[in-house]
Amino acid sequence: MNPLVPSALDGVLTIGSLVALILALVALISVLRATFPSGWRQLAWALVVLVVPYIGPLAWFVARRRERSLELGHGVDGS
Repeated sequence: MNPLVPSALDGVLTIGSLVALILALVALISVLRATFPSGWRQLAWALVVLVVPYIGPLAWFVARRRERSLELGHGVDGS
């Protein structure tokens, strides 16, 4: 095996890293534009999104969806 030629694992890790980076950037922009967490809560969400890969951004999107659902007068399950 030639060490100068990338292996399949290198490709998978690169794609995984790019997905995590894009997900974190989209979630961070969403946190900064959101209205419901303000002050320290917004800073805490931004840190969670940046520090905890995959889980942090996904948790933010779930929390944002839940908050929007409650703002519209729906239950948590959307009913």
